[in-house]
Amino acid sequence: MDLNEQVKEKRKEKWLDVWFSIEALAVEKDVVEKALKKHVEKMGNVRDILVYEEEFSEAIKVENPMKNVAEGYSQVVKIKFFAKNLAVLISVVLTYGPSAIEILGPERVEMRIDEVQNIVNLLAGVVHQFAAAGVGGIIITPDK
Repeated sequence: MDLNEQVKEKRKEKWLDVWFSIEALAVEKDVVEKALKKHVEKMGNVRDILVYEEEFSEAIKVENPMKNVAEGYSQVVKIKFFAKNLAVLISVVLTYGPSAIEILGPERVEMRIDEVQNIVNLLAGVVHQFAAAGVGGIIITPDK
């Protein structure tokens, strides 16, 4: 089945039609270009999504992109894809770190309670991964 037929099928099946913008930054131009391309290729291999459009900008030189870095290169990719459901979309957001997201369709989505449960468990797992890595978590304090 060609890509156009797959896109029509996913729309008919009411998969989420999504637009992402992902930005990458590196000290060298070729590093940012290769890394972002590989990142998008990995995303395209995710089960239960279908990437149907990629648009890479030119890598541009950026002065003082972060503390202690005099110059670097930034590149943005805009991606359109279908995600089978909201749990898959949230997983892709957490894994691929888009700068911006727009859900293009469908207008309405219904979810079963087991899908909602999978989503909240996924999010709870991420909070615990941050806490285990020492970069976040939930702070609990006793009443004073």
